[in-house]
Amino acid sequence: MEEQNPPSRTTEPFRQLLADMVLWLILIGLFVAFRTALVLIFRSELIPRPDAIALVRLFQTGLRSDACAAIWAVLPSLILTLVGFFRPLGIWHRRVRGVTIVVTLSLCAIVFITDVAYFAEYGSQFNHWIFGLIYDDRRAILTTIWKTYPIIWLILIGGIAVALSARALNKLCRVVASAQVPDFVGTKWARASTVMLVAVWMLVGSRVWPHYSLLTVKNAAGTGHTFLNKLVLNPFFALRYAIWQERNLHKTAGLRNILRDGDVRGAASALFPNAQSAANLDECLKRVAPGPAGAPPSHIFLVVMESYDAWSMQPEYASLHLTDRVSALARDGIFVRGFISSGGGTIASLGALIAGLPASKILVNYQPLVRQGVPTATAKIFKQLGYRARFFCGASVTWERSGEFCREQGFDEVYGGDQMNPRAGGNEWGVEDEDLFRFVLEHTGPEPTFNLIMTSSFHAPYSVDVKKKGFDPSVLQANPICRGITDRQVQILGHLWYSDKCVAEFATEGEHNLDRPLFAITGDHYSRKKFVSVRSTHTLYDTLAVPLVLYGHKVLEKVRVPKASAGSHLDVLPTLINLTAPRGFVYHAFGRDLLDETQPQVGYGCQAVIGPDFILKIHDPTRVEDLQGNPKTGVDGKTLTLRYRQLHGLGWWRAMKGNQWPAQAQTAALKNRD
Repeated sequence: MEEQNPPSRTTEPFRQLLADMVLWLILIGLFVAFRTALVLIFRSELIPRPDAIALVRLFQTGLRSDACAAIWAVLPSLILTLVGFFRPLGIWHRRVRGVTIVVTLSLCAIVFITDVAYFAEYGSQFNHWIFGLIYDDRRAILTTIWKTYPIIWLILIGGIAVALSARALNKLCRVVASAQVPDFVGTKWARASTVMLVAVWMLVGSRVWPHYSLLTVKNAAGTGHTFLNKLVLNPFFALRYAIWQERNLHKTAGLRNILRDGDVRGAASALFPNAQSAANLDECLKRVAPGPAGAPPSHIFLVVMESYDAWSMQPEYASLHLTDRVSALARDGIFVRGFISSGGGTIASLGALIAGLPASKILVNYQPLVRQGVPTATAKIFKQLGYRARFFCGASVTWERSGEFCREQGFDEVYGGDQMNPRAGGNEWGVEDEDLFRFVLEHTGPEPTFNLIMTSSFHAPYSVDVKKKGFDPSVLQANPICRGITDRQVQILGHLWYSDKCVAEFATEGEHNLDRPLFAITGDHYSRKKFVSVRSTHTLYDTLAVPLVLYGHKVLEKVRVPKASAGSHLDVLPTLINLTAPRGFVYHAFGRDLLDETQPQVGYGCQAVIGPDFILKIHDPTRVEDLQGNPKTGVDGKTLTLRYRQLHGLGWWRAMKGNQWPAQAQTAALKNRD
């Protein structure tokens, strides 16, 4: 008969585990209590008054970050608990837990007090502004804090609260750890199962924390109330997210990583004929509108479709019927086949479309010089033309501070997904596309508007019930092109079908109900969901291209369609302006009119260059393909790559240094430093 360990020894790890779980639950309760305190302290900002559903969403969503932060606090003790299943640690376990409690409560006291003060000052929990402590006048900031807040009293009160709370919590954990547990849990099977469950709990819970994208500001704005959205995140999460943002802002190695010779003036001369006589970079960007061929549009809708790329619109994929509706709009309007996004991610492309700056490995929405305003900003130009500028985003407008950035760049109205669908739940990335487009049309009247619309449905977790929306998966499953496709892949491609359906219905309804609307439909970036292909390998076009479709019968009926055109997101703004502005209107743009056949038809963006019949990646300029994937000769890939680097080098310079030429910018910096 197998010899058994003494019951007290075999069950000791289970008692320690109970103490860890109690500590974890108490910390969660502490975080929930702090969120409640924030609501009460700043209740004057609860305008309009939130309903019960909004409050439930606040605490339900916030509980995710609370539980994760709590498990990270308990992690040292949990690790020792796992060790105890193999070798009991005795008093050392209790000592480590005691230190963990003191450290955790001390950090909570510091972070909670600081967060309340920060919220009172900035109207938000921790964000990138906290790094003013690093970049601004630290002495002035600290002096202001010292004069504004009773620091000594806060330290004394906080210290006493931590000491008393730690003493009580330690005593509670000791009581729990001495409780009796059934002897049967000391069996090898029970011990092994518990070790596995605790390891999984630790792994799943702790992995949420470093993976910022699982729960970030973009997921937090689901209450439907602007003020409550700011309180969803646990303050530790808010601080961690702010640190991540700041770190990524400075990952760029600077101008020479883009433009190797660093010659800003030479780059401008190569791209713009008037650069030699221009007093600054902005003068190089001046454009003069030729005047529209017909009546200008009454409304302009620039629709940026999440992950909507161009491969499925190619003739060889027509039998999949994934993008039939937008393809029909393209046939009735203007389709720019040779087109790529500015960036490989949503915010990079939106930055180019909002601010008119090339996506140069920096987040322009955070750069101080850009936030002050740039002459290439889309909304400001269209406001000069008499249009009301509006931004509609199916996701949260707190994500990457997109809403604030739009306001800084001149948008009059900003709407997020939480304002579009009052129903609880839904995709963490935003409302369904049909709800977004319905909201846009419901809020469009006779006043001329320019509308930038960002969709969200064609994005993980792909949770739209596309079958209920009319998608027939058997069309894909029966197609030879899709041989071997999985159910998950069918579901994802069903979301592409759904996005296509929604945007086409929006354009059709808008064309019918509005006077002279103009629709420009593109994708924010390639989707990377290339599941099907008649070729053994995917072409550069399959991999990188996004569509651009211009649609609007009354606006485009007199416009001459070019025989061949190509471009990127940078070229959308001047194209739309030239379809709208009176002759002689002066504006600024890095791009050029896609419908002007006198201009070089080349698009620079997304680490690639595209033309009407070729495409290449700048990291391998010798590999040039036509749009069908065949080798293409007669294209000077090295020169095009140089032009790409020059354009994006100028974009980096304008965002980071301003409009002055290098010598002038350095002189201005020295004066500011003095």
